[in-house]
Amino acid sequence: MACYIAHPALYEALERRCEIVRKRMSTVLFQRGEKAFGMFLVIRGAVRLDFGVDASTALGNICGPGALVGLPATLSGANYSMTATVTEDSQVGFLTPQDLACLLREQPEMRQHFLTILSAKVAHTAEVTKALRRNEKLPELQLGPA
Repeated sequence: MACYIAHPALYEALERRCEIVRKRMSTVLFQRGEKAFGMFLVIRGAVRLDFGVDASTALGNICGPGALVGLPATLSGANYSMTATVTEDSQVGFLTPQDLACLLREQPEMRQHFLTILSAKVAHTAEVTKALRRNEKLPELQLGPA
């Protein structure tokens, strides 16, 4: 699946607003199916996203510095679609849905960055679905600064 890397301007805006915490290896940040309570910005270290024990490891991904983890569910108010586990001692920034909404009200120019990320996720999900149906290699997506 995909890691969504924050554009430098978005990274700076999120980092200024987030609560920075250290997480030890094997810490579960959130679990698949859990109601979204916020998103994480990976500052140092790495976080693995996967569908949990009931899905293929081919659908997982390791996300490093700059990655936005839990963003779609936090923006939509939905449940997390994946489980996020820290794979090495890490430093992450945490933002609640309210923090994110406040950022978008105060800095509306950041909305375009989020729209770019979410539209890429929708397109990538469609590609993954097609590949799974055809039993083909899954496409990768790595959004970088635009």
